[in-house]
Amino acid sequence: MHNSTAEALHAAATRNETWPSQSPSSEFSLGVLVLLAFLMVLLSLVTILGNILVILAFIMDRNLRHRSNYFFLNLAVSDFAVGAFCMPLYIPYALTGTWHLGRSLCKLWLVMDYLLCTASVFNIVLISYDRFLSVTKAVSYRARQGITSSPAIKMVAIWVFAFLLYCPAILLWEHVAGHSVRVPSPSYNPHSEQNASEWTA
Repeated sequence: MHNSTAEALHAAATRNETWPSQSPSSEFSLGVLVLLAFLMVLLSLVTILGNILVILAFIMDRNLRHRSNYFFLNLAVSDFAVGAFCMPLYIPYALTGTWHLGRSLCKLWLVMDYLLCTASVFNIVLISYDRFLSVTKAVSYRARQGITSSPAIKMVAIWVFAFLLYCPAILLWEHVAGHSVRVPSPSYNPHSEQNASEWTA
């Protein structure tokens, strides 16, 4: 019994010693980190501005407001939200390897990231299917312009299905399992009060 306990403590100490002594960002020089941060911010800005242009074009030009283009609007809204919310919050985590924005915001970011990215994928699938029908079944496609084929129904369905796919698990996991999953950062100290604000995804 004593030997098994000693071996367990030794194994735990060995595992602790294998943790890197520095943060993941220390693998890169300061110049590389600055370059990565600049490229990430630039990508976020391009994502925001590009999708704003799509949304504004749809609002200002009435000729664009036909059935299939509503799906492009839905895609632009989801991608705009990714660039405006998800990407800016991810940049500090990607550069440092540690989540510094608190547990609640971490949960919100996970929900929004999975929701928006899944909605974007579903929108692309819906656009592809809509284009397929317009080419292969052109006559019946144009005939089905009634309320049963309203694009609003499909657009709302995309957001509902995207939410149900991941978000309930993210929000309810700790209540079902009785604990929340947390990967310790290299600088993690279980006895430190700072631990409450340092989460890694």
